[in-house]
Amino acid sequence: MKGNKVLGKSGIAEANFMMQKIILKLARQRKQVVYGARSIEAQAGLFSRSTSDYDILDKNPKKSAQLLHKILDKKVGFNHYYVKPAKHKGTWKVKGAGNDGVQGNEDDESVADYSGKFTGLPNNVKTVTINGVKYRHLKYELQRKIAVTKDPEYAFRKAKDQDDINRIKAFIKVNNIVKGRDG
Repeated sequence: MKGNKVLGKSGIAEANFMMQKIILKLARQRKQVVYGARSIEAQAGLFSRSTSDYDILDKNPKKSAQLLHKILDKKVGFNHYYVKPAKHKGTWKVKGAGNDGVQGNEDDESVADYSGKFTGLPNNVKTVTINGVKYRHLKYELQRKIAVTKDPEYAFRKAKDQDDINRIKAFIKVNNIVKGRDG
C-alpha cells in the first residue's frame, strides 16, 4: 500500500500539470461554457487575475463533476479527488484531497465547480470560442461582476470582483486604443 501512495503522489503532480488540458478537453467534448475568472483569463490574458479552479456551465453538472472526478482519479491511480454539492443548489464541486490525502479537510484544493445555469443573467448569454472551448463573453463577465458587487449576499467577494471589473475595463480600454491606432 505504501508503494502505491508514493507512486500516487507523483501521479498527483502529473494530474495537476495535466488538469487544465483534462478540464478543457472535457469542456470541448461536452459543449460546456467556462465562465468567471478562467473566462476572463482566456479572453484578457495578462490583464486577468490568477485563479486555481474552473467555473463551468453544463446541462448535467452532477454527471460532469463525477466524470471529471473519475478521469482525475484514474490519472493519479487512486481515489484522491471527490465530488460534493456546493453551497448553491445545482452546483457540484470537484476537489482534491490536499497534501494530507484526507478528503473533506481545510487543505483540500478546489478543482472545478459545475453549475446547471448562470445566475443573474439570461440563459442566452453570448459566448466566444477559443481553441474549441466556449467561454462566456467578456461583456457578460463584466455585467455579472458589476451585479455581484451590488449584492449584499456576495459582500465576502466584493474586493475580488471589483478587481476583476478594473482588469476587464483596463483590457477593453487598451484594446480599443490599439485598435484605434491600427484602423
